[in-house]
Amino acid sequence: MKHLMKNKRVRTGAALGAAALCSALLTPAHAVQPAISVGYDHALVLRADGTVWSWGYGGSGQLGLGSTATRTAPTQIPTLQDVVQVVARGSFSLALKADGSVWAWGDNSGGRTGGNGTSVPVQINGLSNIVSINAGTNTAAAFATDAAGQVYAWGSNSAAQLGTGQTSPGGNPVPRLVAGAEGAVAVSASDAAVLSLRQDGKVVAWGSNGNQALAPVAGSATAPVVIAPLSGVQAVASTTINIAGQYYALKGDGTVAVWGQASTNATFCGQKGVAAASGYPLIDLSPIQGLTRIQQIEPGEGHTLFVDADGALHACGVNSAGQLGDGTLVNPTTEIPKIAHIAGLPPVVAAAAGSSISGVIGADGSVWVWGKTTNLAPGGDAKATTPVRVMGANGAAFSAGRVGEAPGTFAGGQTGPLSNVTLDVGATVSTLHRGKTGRVYVAAFAGSTVLFLGPNGWVPYTGGAFPAYLSGALPRTVPVRIASGLNFSGLEGVQLAVGYGVGDDASAAAEMVRAGRYQVVHTLH
Repeated sequence: MKHLMKNKRVRTGAALGAAALCSALLTPAHAVQPAISVGYDHALVLRADGTVWSWGYGGSGQLGLGSTATRTAPTQIPTLQDVVQVVARGSFSLALKADGSVWAWGDNSGGRTGGNGTSVPVQINGLSNIVSINAGTNTAAAFATDAAGQVYAWGSNSAAQLGTGQTSPGGNPVPRLVAGAEGAVAVSASDAAVLSLRQDGKVVAWGSNGNQALAPVAGSATAPVVIAPLSGVQAVASTTINIAGQYYALKGDGTVAVWGQASTNATFCGQKGVAAASGYPLIDLSPIQGLTRIQQIEPGEGHTLFVDADGALHACGVNSAGQLGDGTLVNPTTEIPKIAHIAGLPPVVAAAAGSSISGVIGADGSVWVWGKTTNLAPGGDAKATTPVRVMGANGAAFSAGRVGEAPGTFAGGQTGPLSNVTLDVGATVSTLHRGKTGRVYVAAFAGSTVLFLGPNGWVPYTGGAFPAYLSGALPRTVPVRIASGLNFSGLEGVQLAVGYGVGDDASAAAEMVRAGRYQVVHTLH
């Protein structure tokens, strides 16, 4: 940034090109990647235009529509716009907006909504610059990861889900920083355990650790501990059934590792448990046979969905309501371990698993659900064993919309005055692009001056290829700390932008601009 402090004008023949670049990259791209999330008996869909639609049982206000009525067709939540992520768990809901703010509504068990519970979205105080959100199932805690890689937790701490080093009764409605979880890019939580993925590909865990099923450390894991045997991880997933925890790690090569406890009611994708001294048998950390080229893992309550690089969907786990979607319905006490391959769907771009419910969005924008669809699909089947198309209130097929080129999610923010400022920006890569070769770009704009942040610092743009901050396989999230306690006085109005493209060198930059996969995330003030 020192180049901007010396001179806010470009004095080269590339000034006109830089000005054109400013105009192009400062024009916002509004589309988001459609997403779906399902809870105990309700669902949320994030449409490509950034709006949120909800339907299902609404007895706790989890639909966000200002009442406790049940809706059997998707209905837009009028108070939510510019949303980039949604989470439905149990009987409550969360949403993350493009400005980095977090909103919650529904059941307030454990203080998860940050207040007294509400039937309309309410902003969670104390959170800013957030790039990712998640929550445990049913009555557990909620989590948010900011652009600096810090994790915040609130809600129930009955099993040390808040990572404080001890358990505590009652609710905790105020988000608190989880010490020891720094460098995070995403969190996945079940009722009693939490996994956090770090930028370096390592996995950190905390919460219930009976028989060392969660983390191979002696005693409890009430504060974050690193799971040493895991490295090169791209995504994590955590779920439970009958208190037994099952945990997944998506490796960079598209394979999936599993570990945890083996409940008699859970199939664990065919993994066999090893007898423990007490409690459920343990599943040793090992790869799941039959799953390759996986791009996305979505854990539910007792079952898990996997999306591969071709958009094909696979599932394993409990199937008591047909939630595996392969046309079978087997009592969970007599299940035979298997990996189900779901037919009849378009290529899947987003998936979600809840409590006996599964849902996906196809590349064509179509939305499908199966399992316990009592309030979620036409006919209200409590045990739908194959995917059912979701219909709108007008009787036409509901669409989540589609984005020709999948976007990413970007965030940024400032702490302190410019005389002593800390600046963070970040990018979350689309599930369609994780692991692919690409480039991540961080730029600063002041008038016609353009700087790009490279591996060795800021570089003035004088034409040609954009200097990249990161090159190679695209990770899930890229947090970038631009400044920490520095003096940037005189740089008021400088705009920071983040984006990424798929490909090598110039082709990645061209693909980013064509897809509109960039955003101005902060203006210095």
